[in-house]
Amino acid sequence: MILDTDLEVNLYAKETVELPSILKKLLPKIQSVYQPENIQDLQDVFSYARRNKLSIIPRGAGTSGMGGITPLKKSILTDLSHLNRILHYDKKKKTILVESGLRWWELKRFLKKHSLDLYTYPTSLFSTVGGWLATGGCGVNSFKYGHISNLVDSIEVVSPNKNKKLSRENPEFKYFVGTEGQMGIVSKIELKIREPVRSKPYLIFFNTNKEATAFLKELMRSTDIQPIHIAYFDRNRLEHKNLLLNPKVSFPRLEGVLLVLEEFSTEKSLLNLIEKKRGILAEDYLTAFLWNERFFPFSIRRFHPSILGSEIILPSENLEYFVTSTRKFADNYGLSLSTEATLINKNEAVVFSLFPSHPKKISHFFHLFLSYSLSHIASKYKGKPYGIGIWNLPLLNKVFSQKNLRDYINYKKEEDPLNVFNPAKSFSGDLKIKYALRLAYLMSTLFSNSSSLFKPFSKILNNHPGKMNGNLSAEEACANCGACTVVCPAYLVNRNEIITAKGKLLLLKHLKFSSRLPKVLAEKAFLCLHCHLCEHVCQSKLELIPVWEKLETLLESKFGRPKEKIDEFIKLFEAHPEYDQFLDSFGNFSNNDFKDKHNV
Repeated sequence: MILDTDLEVNLYAKETVELPSILKKLLPKIQSVYQPENIQDLQDVFSYARRNKLSIIPRGAGTSGMGGITPLKKSILTDLSHLNRILHYDKKKKTILVESGLRWWELKRFLKKHSLDLYTYPTSLFSTVGGWLATGGCGVNSFKYGHISNLVDSIEVVSPNKNKKLSRENPEFKYFVGTEGQMGIVSKIELKIREPVRSKPYLIFFNTNKEATAFLKELMRSTDIQPIHIAYFDRNRLEHKNLLLNPKVSFPRLEGVLLVLEEFSTEKSLLNLIEKKRGILAEDYLTAFLWNERFFPFSIRRFHPSILGSEIILPSENLEYFVTSTRKFADNYGLSLSTEATLINKNEAVVFSLFPSHPKKISHFFHLFLSYSLSHIASKYKGKPYGIGIWNLPLLNKVFSQKNLRDYINYKKEEDPLNVFNPAKSFSGDLKIKYALRLAYLMSTLFSNSSSLFKPFSKILNNHPGKMNGNLSAEEACANCGACTVVCPAYLVNRNEIITAKGKLLLLKHLKFSSRLPKVLAEKAFLCLHCHLCEHVCQSKLELIPVWEKLETLLESKFGRPKEKIDEFIKLFEAHPEYDQFLDSFGNFSNNDFKDKHNV
């Protein structure tokens, strides 16, 4: 399938964390979106790209960020989410072979049916298996089970000249892990799986950051306590979560540590350590809520039109000092900064610091420098970027040694001599945009040192940034996380994201500024069962059914109601293999007051 309307292309080119519009306007645009469904389709895409002198940008679900799928040359976007089949699973050997476009949510659901489970998975559960391997790989349960690449037995890679299968032991395997689709397209992945194990989360509060990190340090030294997952939430991060809770309950103004045990024989040792370090065990309902929120890291997007910040890998022993420094930095510049850290082993943590901004205010331009300043502060504590994309191109020397970078660049030249795959990024050698970003990064050092010259200016610009808005329209509050895609009946039938909640919100946003809309896209908005499933998984906790009613009324007045297409959609869905499962889900959701699902 080929998508080439401006709205469809813009939708597929969006990421959860968007590059600043001032930067995106200077860059080339995606020409069209190709949706291959098999290897031959991929080869056809390669041929088309060669004939038209276009580059290819592989795209999973667009849930990463940092400009990973932003074009730096004239390109077509290859949406791999239609390569989403489960090809084979071996319950005895505990392995499963899947196509790279399969979403983790779908894989986890399949395994549950067969009394199996994953070892580890991303917080963006609605991302694709191949996408996470290509962009990140550290997530839930990584503390015990490590990076996702440790759990991959083999991958299959497709390029214009050859296809190959690589085991994890193959020296070439590393070139397709964390390289953001620059070396070729991963088409299949064989994963290790396991039998499900009962687990229990614990949330512990501490009065100060120092007390929380002291608890973590002693936990790292313990041989009696073996958590599978550990995360730290500073008090500001918990305060943001309070906005999503029933007003009658809330997280206290304390620091939090969330950990998960599978070995319950160690619970007594854990409770003893909590008592020794003067921790306070949270109520079960707060613990359950925060554990469920692991899938919704951008839930505060509901209250702000934009979120900026940094995502870094930091030595866990320096977490206390980094949080202390960034809090001082945020206070100096009037930012509402919050921090969350996931420990990925005994020595390192992925640290996620974010603050609200507004793309249409002059302060946003200043905030872009401040997001770089967070990376400066991290580097003082031996931190490095978690991902590169475009935004972190100036920080390549923090991620790779010169020797390793040359190694990756040489492999890129050998495997992709025409620089077809996601070109002009970290391994292409030709990094013209890097110099402009490098200048911005160097300028941001002025702010990372908290120069007194900029403090009054910053506080005036920010104008009480800590005050949450809460009045954003649905189309402004959408986090573009893609959760609505995997549960949407219309998407199951039509396989086009313009038909999902995030697609329809883009249509609504477009109609606010333009009366022009292709009729074929307008008619797709009516293919909706009003089933509430998009609301149930919405990261921004939006009530969407009233929005769909408003959109359909608006479109009906312009284009009429496409009754025949609606009837055809319903017939197709009723014949779909997942129809019965949908009815079960719908029954579960509709038997309760939906608003209660957003409250504890």
